Amino acid sequence: MKSVVSSYNLIDLQIEEAIETILQNGWKAIEVMCEGHGYEMLSWSSTKRKNLQSLLNEYGANIHFHAPITNFNPASDEASIRMKTDEVWERCMELVDYFDSGYILFHPGRSKDHERGLESIRNYFQQKSSSLPGQALLILENVPPYEGEIGTNSSDLLAIIEVLQKKNTGLCFDTGHAFLSNQNSFNQELSALKPFIKVFHLNDNHGLTDEHLALGDGEIPFDGVIQMLKEGTTDYYVNFEMKSLDFANKSHNDLKGLIGK
Repeated sequence: MKSVVSSYNLIDLQIEEAIETILQNGWKAIEVMCEGHGYEMLSWSSTKRKNLQSLLNEYGANIHFHAPITNFNPASDEASIRMKTDEVWERCMELVDYFDSGYILFHPGRSKDHERGLESIRNYFQQKSSSLPGQALLILENVPPYEGEIGTNSSDLLAIIEVLQKKNTGLCFDTGHAFLSNQNSFNQELSALKPFIKVFHLNDNHGLTDEHLALGDGEIPFDGVIQMLKEGTTDYYVNFEMKSLDFANKSHNDLKGLIGK
C-alpha cells in the first residue's frame, strides 16, 4: 500500500504550516484538503508553488489533492454554478500538473433532483476524464448521507464510474462515510465497489457523525478493508484522514501491524 496522510488532520493550521508539520513527522505523501485551509492553493502565486515544491523535495515527499466542495458541483444545471465548477476544475488541474500528483479526488456533487443530478455528474466526468495531466488518477469518493448528496451508495458510484471505464479513473472508499450511509451493509458496499477502488480514506466513527477517529476507536468493521490490503492485488493509496495527526500516526502503525507490512 501507498501510505498517505491528509492535511485535514491539521485543518486548523494554515496549509503551509500543516504540510511542514506533517513532513516533520516523517510522512512522505500528503493529501492536501482543498476544502478549508487548502482552498487558497487554487490561487497561489508561482513563487508560493515553487517554495512548497522545494520543501517537498527537501523531504523527498509528494502531494495529492482532495478538491474543494465549495464552488464545485457538476450535478447542477445552473449556468453560474457550472462556470464556477469548471473554474475549480481548471485550477485543480494546474496544481496536479505542477506538483506531478498521483491523484485528484472529488465529491461527485449534490442536487434536489437525484436522477437528473446523477446524469449531469456522469456527463461531466466522462468529458473531463480525458483532460487529466500526466499519469494522475481521477478519483471519486463516496460521501456521507447529507441532504442532496449523490454518491452515498454503490449504485450511484457504479452508475458514474462504469461510463468512464478508463485506466486513469477510480473510486475512493471512505470508511467513515460508508458506515454513516450504509451501516447495515458496509461490507456489501465494499464488495460492490472493490473492482474500482484505488484509494482508501481510513477513519472510524460510531455511526452517528463523521468523527474521524483513530482506527478501533469507533464501531466500523475494518476486517474487509484489512483483507483487501493484505491481498495486495492493487497497490492502493491508503490515506489516514482523521481529526488529529496523533490519531493518524497511531493508526498507521496499527494497520502496518495488522497487515504484516
